[in-house]
Amino acid sequence: MCLACRLRLPLTGFADSPANNDLIDKLNGLVPIERATAYFTYRRDSPQARLIHAMKYHGRPSIGRDLAREYAHAIISTGFFNGIDAIVPVPLNFWRHCRRGYNQSAHIARGLSDVTSIAVIDAMSARRHQSQTRLGADSRLSAAKGIFTAGNDALKGVSHVLLVDDICTTGATLYACAEAIHSAAPDVKISVLVLASTALS
Repeated sequence: MCLACRLRLPLTGFADSPANNDLIDKLNGLVPIERATAYFTYRRDSPQARLIHAMKYHGRPSIGRDLAREYAHAIISTGFFNGIDAIVPVPLNFWRHCRRGYNQSAHIARGLSDVTSIAVIDAMSARRHQSQTRLGADSRLSAAKGIFTAGNDALKGVSHVLLVDDICTTGATLYACAEAIHSAAPDVKISVLVLASTALS
């Protein structure tokens, strides 16, 4: 980011109140989320949106790792990472991973691990499914059900995971992943970190 874009970066401040913010409100449901945060607010056609798109679709996963490191440095003193013993990236299905060549969420997870030294674990998988980009909120929630599974072997000995993704719009993907983790390991606590989140509407 250039200096002007950095100065205008719409920071969320969620890490200062990780149990009471717009992101955790999106994710509220039957699966309890301990705490949640996002680096900045996502707005279409903003410079920050172009960063996310370059990371996700144009072969620039290093952007995600760099932003994650930056955010982790900024919030580590708040205690957000305290008690978390594993970082779990939201998975891509096999075919999408092959086409893209990488999972951007895994790069974000590694950036967080670079700063916190918390282990990144491959605890989830996703079956093949249609893109949810053009779906509405209700359709996304319905479409996300049953896509993700979590392995209880990978979660053995883990007490608190940080579920990581690039962007949260409706929260459907993150919630479906949290449900899968909870189903595989009901005693594991779940927190969430994303680089960007749309404003709660």
